[in-house]
Amino acid sequence: MSRYSDIASRIQHTNVSPDATLKDIEKLCRECIEYGFDAAVVNPIWVKEAKRLLRGSGVKVCVALNFPIGASSTLSKVVEIRSSLADGCDEIDFMINVGYLKSGFLDLFRKDVEEVVKAADGRVVKAILETAILTDEELRTAARICEEAGVDYIKNSTGWGKGGPATVEVIKQMRSLVSSRVKIKASGGIRDLRTAASLLEAGAELLGTSRGVQIVKERE
Repeated sequence: MSRYSDIASRIQHTNVSPDATLKDIEKLCRECIEYGFDAAVVNPIWVKEAKRLLRGSGVKVCVALNFPIGASSTLSKVVEIRSSLADGCDEIDFMINVGYLKSGFLDLFRKDVEEVVKAADGRVVKAILETAILTDEELRTAARICEEAGVDYIKNSTGWGKGGPATVEVIKQMRSLVSSRVKIKASGGIRDLRTAASLLEAGAELLGTSRGVQIVKERE
């Protein structure tokens, strides 16, 4: 990437720490506005506050749903999405049900993703695959079903569970598994400008990181 704004506008600045406080969310949102990040990614309890803090800035609010386990029931995901939409979220990052996938319960897996997309009511949906714990075949299957179910992005990792860091190899592999309609979000271990640029060049459209400020400051 050649310009400061190119990097900043592709970063979804994230704080999904379980001990994040309102003060932390206020800081996250200030930084999003100051540096021109694409979105603030927060846990469901902070969506309403983030929406208030970012109003009029053009920065989106993305809810991190079902982090980092992915084992909630489909109904609970739908209810949580509806609550987050009522609070003003613009995008949804959700964990796929890895247990269904690894058990071969593909009809249940598909239904889970479809219901998430339906509940999102037209908002951008990103399915997190936790690639490090999937076999190549499981990854291919998950990517195919997610695309067929209508997700907008597939994402490699929560950055909290067992998904592992984003690497050029993983991003290229994910890019090869879906059509151009489905975009890629990279997350996990993105802490410096060199890594960020290499992941974008490998095919990621967005970067999820809590180190957004440090990354863009490397351009100064």
